[in-house]
Amino acid sequence: MAPAAAVAAGGPSKSRLLVADFAMSFMWVCSSPLLKMFVFDVLGMRSHDPVSEIVKCACSITNMFFFALLGQVSRGGTYNPLNVLSDAVSGDFLRFLFVFGARIPAQVC
Repeated sequence: MAPAAAVAAGGPSKSRLLVADFAMSFMWVCSSPLLKMFVFDVLGMRSHDPVSEIVKCACSITNMFFFALLGQVSRGGTYNPLNVLSDAVSGDFLRFLFVFGARIPAQVC
């Protein structure tokens, strides 16, 4: 399917994928410190307490489901370069160039 036909058929556009990759990568990097601040500062739990570790793990699992939902909403956006690496290797040469030249650098920046 040609790229214009894929966009017309409801597929994700390349620029939207780049923006989604960049935004989700930035959010993923910021989410871990924000979760720790939420558990330890907002909820007032102590560090290395078993209950606080359970709450922190539960928040982390919820966070993973949230990012899976964001991947569905963005129709292909991801925060992990390894996910798009498999797409680059299994696709054609133009997809390979797009992933290595644009998507992975957008996620790493």
